Amino acid sequence: MEISEKAQAIHDKAILIDGHNDSIIEHWARGESMDLTPDLPTYQVDLRRMRGGGLTAMNSMMGGQTLEQSIELWDGLYEQVEAHPDDYLIVRSVQDIHRCKAEGKIGHIPQLESCRLFGNSLRVLHMQYSLGLRVANLTHGDGGETSLQGTKSLFGYCELSDRHCARKVFQGLTDFAREAIAEMNRLGIVVDLAHTHDASFYDALEVTETPVEFSHGNCFALCPHWRNLHDEQLKALAENGGVIGMAFYPRFLDQDPQKQNLERLVDHIEHICELVGDDHVGFGSDYDGIGETVAIPPSFIETPQLTQAMLDRGFSEETILKFWGGNFLRVMTEVEAAAS
Repeated sequence: MEISEKAQAIHDKAILIDGHNDSIIEHWARGESMDLTPDLPTYQVDLRRMRGGGLTAMNSMMGGQTLEQSIELWDGLYEQVEAHPDDYLIVRSVQDIHRCKAEGKIGHIPQLESCRLFGNSLRVLHMQYSLGLRVANLTHGDGGETSLQGTKSLFGYCELSDRHCARKVFQGLTDFAREAIAEMNRLGIVVDLAHTHDASFYDALEVTETPVEFSHGNCFALCPHWRNLHDEQLKALAENGGVIGMAFYPRFLDQDPQKQNLERLVDHIEHICELVGDDHVGFGSDYDGIGETVAIPPSFIETPQLTQAMLDRGFSEETILKFWGGNFLRVMTEVEAAAS
């Protein structure tokens, strides 16, 4: 796709904030160095492609299931940043994101994908915050025991009636989850509802006093998958002031492989803007979290193609800037301001 001067100028101006990235944990899982600096053709993310696509910051996954795993990921993150201080920064505040944009650094916004590792202890939550945790996904679909929701989430395609039935019988947030959300609000950690089932999703919106993220997922109306939000949820998310990050995972775009393309991704963005307005949509690539599947777009370096596609569809510069990072930045700013 040819990128126009106008599209490239908008893309260069944007603060690009990715709602979810699995690169560090994927390196850990393969037993390889967690440094993203070299060219890494067997991954979707490396420094060259992040810079080439204009990435400002990304929610980098620091584990979730076990404390031991999380500590190893934290060590890998700190090792990477300390070895390349001119390239990376651990984001602890909104000001750090502006600094990344100004200095041309890549910001890592530490994110958990499940809070099971807390073991129902607020002290562990405090420790994670001290390390730099700023976004916490309540569950990675897990349920029961030390999970923050009682019933496991489901995965795969389904009917809307399945969602409504599940909400009635699934066990939502645990008592500890409610305590943890209140503490996250107090500390300034963004609550992330991706992977929650519908009962937990609505429970969390009742408990939180700050805007939330649904860091990576898409629209159920266009692709009926358990991991996508249906219109009632999107309206509730917007009422909360929250943001959904469009995932680049093809299976979340459409059931038909022939329609899993860039235009279908723009359809999802358009659906949200028409339903609840352009203040509530961003992107959460899930790069290096979808196995060997080719993402749409394939990597950060191709993201200007999405800017061009949005421009061709008639989106304004203001909306495109909100999509690429302005909306996530707003949520982080409001959460940070509400912290006591």
